[in-house]
Amino acid sequence: MIKTDSLTFEIDGRPTTILAGEVHYFRLPPTRWQSVLTELKAAGMNTVSTYIPWLVHEEEEGVFDFTGQSDERNNLKHFIELVHQNGLYLIARPGPFNMAELKNEGLPFWVRKKYPAIIPTTWAGQTVPTGTVDYTNSDFKYAAQNWLQAVCQILAPALRTHGGPIIGVQLDNEVGMLSWISNAPDLTDTTVAEFSVWLQHKYNNQLPAVYPADFLATARIRQYMEKPDDAWVLQYQNDLGYYMRYRFKNYLAFLADTVRDAGIVNTPLLINVHGTDQGRGETFPIGISQLYDAFTLKDVIIGTDVYFGNFDMTTATHLYTLNRFMQSVDGDWPLATLEFNASSGNNDDHLPMQIDASALPLKTRLQLAQGTKIINDYLFTGGFNRLLAVPVADGNSRIGIHGHRHGFGSLLSPEGKPNYTLPAMAQVGSIIKNTDCLLAPMHSVTAPISVGFIPDDYMTEYHYPHSQTAARFVTDQENNRAILPWNNILMNLLSAKYNYDAWDLQKDLPTHDDRHVLVVPTGQAMPAIVQKRLLEYVHKGGQLLLQGELPVSDLTGQPDTTLINGLGLRPLQLKKESVTYFPTITHHAFADGLPEVRIHQFQSFEPTKSDSIVFWRELESNTAVGALFNVGPGRVAFLGSEGRFDPAFYQLLLNQFEVAPQLTLTPAAPFVLAFITQSDEGTLLHLLNTLDVPATFSMHDSHGQPLFGRHPITIGAKQGLMLAMNITIADWRLVYATAEIVNLNHQEISFAIKSTDDVIALTTHVVVMASDDFWVEKQATATILHLRHTGIFTLHQEGDLTIGSFSR
Repeated sequence: MIKTDSLTFEIDGRPTTILAGEVHYFRLPPTRWQSVLTELKAAGMNTVSTYIPWLVHEEEEGVFDFTGQSDERNNLKHFIELVHQNGLYLIARPGPFNMAELKNEGLPFWVRKKYPAIIPTTWAGQTVPTGTVDYTNSDFKYAAQNWLQAVCQILAPALRTHGGPIIGVQLDNEVGMLSWISNAPDLTDTTVAEFSVWLQHKYNNQLPAVYPADFLATARIRQYMEKPDDAWVLQYQNDLGYYMRYRFKNYLAFLADTVRDAGIVNTPLLINVHGTDQGRGETFPIGISQLYDAFTLKDVIIGTDVYFGNFDMTTATHLYTLNRFMQSVDGDWPLATLEFNASSGNNDDHLPMQIDASALPLKTRLQLAQGTKIINDYLFTGGFNRLLAVPVADGNSRIGIHGHRHGFGSLLSPEGKPNYTLPAMAQVGSIIKNTDCLLAPMHSVTAPISVGFIPDDYMTEYHYPHSQTAARFVTDQENNRAILPWNNILMNLLSAKYNYDAWDLQKDLPTHDDRHVLVVPTGQAMPAIVQKRLLEYVHKGGQLLLQGELPVSDLTGQPDTTLINGLGLRPLQLKKESVTYFPTITHHAFADGLPEVRIHQFQSFEPTKSDSIVFWRELESNTAVGALFNVGPGRVAFLGSEGRFDPAFYQLLLNQFEVAPQLTLTPAAPFVLAFITQSDEGTLLHLLNTLDVPATFSMHDSHGQPLFGRHPITIGAKQGLMLAMNITIADWRLVYATAEIVNLNHQEISFAIKSTDDVIALTTHVVVMASDDFWVEKQATATILHLRHTGIFTLHQEGDLTIGSFSR
């Protein structure tokens, strides 16, 4: 039985961390399957994930091969059995769309040929430039339904609930992504007709007040949709985005009903959200926005599909933030990453980049620090794209887009050789596997700070390319919703150890606790409902920190100054840098003495509240760019610039709200990230060093109390640590340790000792046998073991004695 809640993933009543590796059986000869599964298990993974391509299993209409009759690599049934025999779980991903670097995105060639109407047109009547199809087309749905019914005959008997290995079945893949990346909405006969009905339902007889009077006329609506007028283009893009959310939810609901009717019951249905771009995360919430309505579906787990490169402050901030945004809209399921880039960067076999071996382990550790319970490394192994059974004249007539070999940067090469990235990942995988009784129940602990998430801010995936109005709007949204705040204030907060959560401001408001701060990025446009809610929040005593530009309209371009009027802020000047202008701000009040900062842009304003404290001013005009003031019982700060990377400034600012960092490192270590997870069994501190130089420091909690008995912590270059405190699990009672636990069970507990300064503190009742490997310090609250060597140190119990030794 599989159960989920917002914090855990349980299998047969046991909280479990799913660490999966993507294996494409259809790209490997069956003789290789066992060796790949052996390697996967050796890397600490407990689950296999695989796409199941419609393209290869029904290459000819109506001819299904799941047993290897036409090609031995099609023997899905045997692959599932082999996964089960190896004691592994399985995540099945049968599409209909797979992407997976397959031609036609994994759809059979015959589908498009037989049903040409499923190929969408878009702006100006042009055919879409991607391999997407019209999800709502009845012919496509009929063909997809037949496919899913057929493949589910193989999957249903293998569900975990029937004693098999399958713990999840994914619906489609990256729904809406192809339309977003190409800015090409599906404007087909089906979608035009549906949109017409949707508009009538939304506006009733008020439609002529928003659109041309003949907008819904059969002879006109398609022309209007393909070439919107500037006068109403923002309203149209807004409505089109809402309609597409409704459409995508209906499509996913159709797929869910189809597989459930085919026997996929009592098993989580998985949906992945796309959105990273060029190794960055600012665009990811576009995917959340596109599938926003789908988050209300029942019995699903909606997870991320993220691709980052090396691990640095930017990657860490972006991954952390998009995970928090996902949590803010999630239903009753834990964080999950259904596709996590495990590539070395050699994605096209021409070595376009090389990602550090430390990157994947550090990104994985960040996922654990945030409470992620499903992580699927894509790809675990490469393979080979075989020839199509029905040849096509496309240059090579193979199933995949990358030629014969595939997955060049995977943890295992197509030929089965370990990549340079595998050993480091296997080391972390082993720790996860061997300590999962401690890790799996953990949940993240955040500071009393929430970042406001406004999904509609990201509804810019479709913007008419010939509209300057639309272009200006999208540029402002992109800059202010993510590019500026994610790479400044949010990065500063994490560096200063204020580990924020996020709040979906379109749902409701967080509790207006007088010690809680709501951080909201702002642009020139903000939804009317959010403006009203923020004012309500402040008037009830909430603390609000805004950064960006002062909002003067809603998202359809209609004037709306509700928020700034209520806060008493009068916009003055919005100015950006140029080749002849170098904007600069100076620090004042509580920040007095900090150096002036050369910035990219600023929003100056006049604060009308008499108690306003101006802490940033534009150098030439001396006008306010940052100010702190009270609004009724609430407290507000507005920052009209991005400032600079200066965690100390943000600590000074948050001191004004009486919010302290969760942790303090001494000496300051701004490039070491520190997170807290807790469960009934105790606490783990997760440390991640983003630099390629080691760091040593002591630690204090948010109340200034010393941690780890004031003993120093040393973290290596580009390394991570999970340090335990007050652990009560199995037969062990651990007060703290400055070394990482690498194995834990009832009989023994092992630590990776990396410095002779490392210590292990046990409860005072423990009797430790003397050894040359350590010396014992007895304190009132703990028995402390001081290690004399480095390596793997193991404690095990023999009767009333605890015996410790290093592995020789």
